[in-house]
Amino acid sequence: MAETTAPFADGTRVLHIGPHKTGTTGLQRAFWASRDLLAEHGVLWAGGTAHPMAAAIAGATGGQIATARPGSGEHRWLDLLAELDASTARVSVLSSEFFSDAPAERIPQIIGQLGADRTQVVVTLRPLTRILASQWQQYMQNQPQVRYGDNPSYEGWLDIVLNDPEQTAITPTFWRRHRHDRLIQRWVEQVGADRLSVVVVDDAHPRGVLASFERLLGLPDGLVREPEATANRSLTLPEVAMVRGFNAGWIERGWSDADYTRFVRFSSVRHLMERTPLPDEPKIKTPQWAVDRANEIGAEMVAAISDLGVRVDGDLALLHTAVPRGVGDNPVEVAVPADAVARFTAGLVKVVATTPARGAVDTRRLGPIETAVREDKIRRGVRDEPAHGPVPPAERPVAELSRGALLRLALGRVRRRLRRGR
Repeated sequence: MAETTAPFADGTRVLHIGPHKTGTTGLQRAFWASRDLLAEHGVLWAGGTAHPMAAAIAGATGGQIATARPGSGEHRWLDLLAELDASTARVSVLSSEFFSDAPAERIPQIIGQLGADRTQVVVTLRPLTRILASQWQQYMQNQPQVRYGDNPSYEGWLDIVLNDPEQTAITPTFWRRHRHDRLIQRWVEQVGADRLSVVVVDDAHPRGVLASFERLLGLPDGLVREPEATANRSLTLPEVAMVRGFNAGWIERGWSDADYTRFVRFSSVRHLMERTPLPDEPKIKTPQWAVDRANEIGAEMVAAISDLGVRVDGDLALLHTAVPRGVGDNPVEVAVPADAVARFTAGLVKVVATTPARGAVDTRRLGPIETAVREDKIRRGVRDEPAHGPVPPAERPVAELSRGALLRLALGRVRRRLRRGR
């Protein structure tokens, strides 16, 4: 049976902890885009961006993004806390799925910094069957920094995480994030059941999670617009096969996490995701045995969550009855579309072309490749400011380039590499 929740009291600080792959990106983008409207109704979306990732990682775990200089994440976290303290908003919201990574011993510190007497924790939950493929391909977008053993296929990964959930050799963050009953219990033990709310994400009603947050924040229904349907889409099977192949070469060469984060994770992969997959391009399918096992675990989680006595907005039964969009066996071999290769390559070309020779990097740690790119540009006298006139393809947004232009740009870079190698 579906339940709904009443709005939070004035003066509340809402901490939305995700976890990952539960509609967090779409929610964050939608509310950030509506921040002026939120302000008119006394609501602050804290952090200065849709998702203050660096600050949240520092606050949640004490860690930082691979490109960050030591201490920079902590400074951002303290700045975010100062923003909350200075705000006169009726309700403030801090949203980051990385708070789901917080170990139990760190949660009291987080709650203490936010104010234990005014903090309400919100957890968004999606059926495990709808999370598996999405979380796996997300791991592949950051594979060099993910504990991933012998690089198993999707099916191999499913066998490991579903049939040996206590192992920690492969993606140990998966069950920390997605054993949802234990996640909720960790936070309830610190804040109490009366200060934690669960929002169940129903993919059949895409706007449902926005409506739930509008209710919790005391906002008019329909105030926040839905994000674009293409926002944060998952990689297709051919795309993720290409990225895994690229990652294998990167890992084999021992190249740095900082360079991967800048050039691949936050650049090339994001450019790849701007493309529109071909109509017949295969998506990742989850085998039936994994769907059945995930729903068994989902039923266990629903029972445990119900016993915790937390507030629920939505239907908990969805967490053990939902079927993923794609069920079945994946082909052993897939053909990678040429425009996918071109867009991925063009993304690399673009970020190299737009990396400045000099420039402020006070909050970033440079990897060896970026350092070499900058030094090479200084040696060759490359100017940081582009000349007036038409913007060359390498400096234009990848989304503005046609498939033909992408192919020409990628092939041109390959030809120049070959000529230099002679």
